[in-house]
Amino acid sequence: MKNLLFTATGCTRCKIVKNFMDEKGISFIEKDMRSDGKEEFQSFYKANRSSIYRGPDGIEFPIFTDGTQIRQGIGATIAYLHSGSKLDGFFSVGNLHREWVNGIHISGGNPQWTQDFLAVLRYLKSHNLKLQLDTNGKNSDILQQVLNEGLAQVMIMNVLGPRSLYSRILGEEIDFSEVEKSIWLLPRFPDYKFQTTVVPVRREDEEEETGYLTPEEIGETARLIEELTGSKKNPYLIKLFNPDTIEDERLKTIEPLAPSLLFKYRTAARPYQVFTEVEKG
Repeated sequence: MKNLLFTATGCTRCKIVKNFMDEKGISFIEKDMRSDGKEEFQSFYKANRSSIYRGPDGIEFPIFTDGTQIRQGIGATIAYLHSGSKLDGFFSVGNLHREWVNGIHISGGNPQWTQDFLAVLRYLKSHNLKLQLDTNGKNSDILQQVLNEGLAQVMIMNVLGPRSLYSRILGEEIDFSEVEKSIWLLPRFPDYKFQTTVVPVRREDEEEETGYLTPEEIGETARLIEELTGSKKNPYLIKLFNPDTIEDERLKTIEPLAPSLLFKYRTAARPYQVFTEVEKG
């Protein structure tokens, strides 16, 4: 099967991807889903519905396929065209519009391919796109390089929890100095935000009952941010857990946390981060 690029009339991101393919000498067939490619896209979508993200604002374009792989959105598509599957994990479908691009995850990919990752960011920025990246502290050296080159307009750090629970929440061992370095670097970006999701945690052995992070543990997390940034005035958001975002089936059965309970968490965090807010439903 030949390379297919599904686009939409007036889609600036689609034009940027087409330019990239032309520059790299990658042949493709374009199908505009709002004109000559409407029926073909409908058939493609029906056959690949599980692989195509449809958000509240509809389907994000462009969508690329080479017959074996599907990539959606400007970041994931250019990453695949640039490096194949090597950059999987760094990019996903974003939900920002106009000149803003998100769905870029510093901690999600293999640091072996850092230079490929940075090359994609440079290309996106060179086309006047503004990039919002996120991190959980992993791959802090990549974060440093992104900062050094000015490749992100907004950086969001998901501080997973207090030091004692970080690896457990992450699901893998991490050198905590990476987390510390990332927290320290974050305020150096043009715009930034810390956030923590109140997730269910298995604290000790497998038999122990699972419970959510406590307000005290969120307070410890806020204090960690204060210690490493030297400031109580960082933007800090406390978020509700969404079971659809977690892979561990055992944690999907836990009773949802009432949104009103987040205010207890805010109270525990504000002595250390005075601008702490809670996610609005």
